[in-house]
Amino acid sequence: MSPRISGSSSRADSTGRDYYEEFLASPGYRESRLRKAAVLDAIVGDRIRAAAVVGDLGSGTGLLKRELERLSGQPIIGFELDPEVVIERGRTCVADGTRLPVPDACFDFLIVNHVYEHLADPRSLFTEVSRVLKPGGSAYVTAGSRWALIEPHYRLPFLSWLPRRWADRYVRWTGRAKTYRGIRFLGYRSLQRAMHVPGLRCADMTDRAIRSVLKGGGGGKWRAAWRMLPGM
Repeated sequence: MSPRISGSSSRADSTGRDYYEEFLASPGYRESRLRKAAVLDAIVGDRIRAAAVVGDLGSGTGLLKRELERLSGQPIIGFELDPEVVIERGRTCVADGTRLPVPDACFDFLIVNHVYEHLADPRSLFTEVSRVLKPGGSAYVTAGSRWALIEPHYRLPFLSWLPRRWADRYVRWTGRAKTYRGIRFLGYRSLQRAMHVPGLRCADMTDRAIRSVLKGGGGGKWRAAWRMLPGM
C-alpha cells in the first residue's frame, strides 16, 4: 500500500508519492518481491496450498501476489486501496482493507503484508480479518515496527524512531518527501494489543521468518551475519 492513512484527509505529498512510485517501479523492488514470496512460501506455503480460498489484503503492486500464485499453484484474490500502484491487476479488487466487499467467513487463508501502519485505526484491520476468515482459517501478518533500523517505505535509517517534526525534516533534507505523513508504526506491545480482537488468536512467528530469510531467502551478507550469531 502507498503512504496513506485510511479514513483521514492526510495524504502523502506529491514529492513523497513520486519517490514511492519510482521505488515501486525499480528492479530492486521487483527482486525484493520475489525474495519475499520465496520466504512466505517457505513459511506458509503448505497452508496456502491447502486453502480453498486465499486473499492478499493490501496487495499493493500485485507482484508479490503473482509470484506466490506461481509458487503455490493457487489463485489469490488481492485487495488494494490505491489503484494507481497496482501493476498486476488480475484477480485484484480496489477496496478498503477495513471494509472488504465480501461476506463473513469466506477466506481460508489471508496474507496481510505491511498494512496496519497505513491505517488510523489498526485494530479495525484485524477486526475485519477476523470477520472474513472461516472458522479454523488463519492469516499471516507481516508487521513493521517503529524500531526497525531502516524505515521500509522511504528506505532511511532510523526514520520511524524520530519525533514527527524531526522525521519531517529528515525526509525533506534527503529529498524523499516534504513531510513524513500517512505512516504510523507501533511498538511490539501496542501492535499485540491491536491484534487481540474477538475471534483471533495470535502466534509470533518472527524467529521462524528471520531464520528463513537468513538461511535461504537472504543474500550473502545476511548469511554471513547469520553464521556469526551463536547457535544459529
